[in-house]
Amino acid sequence: MSSAIDHHYFGCEVTNVTYDLLKNVGHVHMPAGNCTDMARTIKFFVEQIPSIGHIITWSDGNLDTQYVDHNGEWIAL
Repeated sequence: MSSAIDHHYFGCEVTNVTYDLLKNVGHVHMPAGNCTDMARTIKFFVEQIPSIGHIITWSDGNLDTQYVDHNGEWIAL
């Protein structure tokens, strides 16, 4: 994924995006100093996997933020 596409979908540079289809969890991996745009990131995953319920972001290999669908409302942890 090029950084132009990354910025379009996530609002930052992204090095890797993965899905766990069995658990309906998405993962976004970013270099240090980046953070995703919550609305864009959720939109990307929901368009790809409508049943997604949990999104985890990683910055430089470290847990960054988790987004969870709580009864139709996405919240950041």
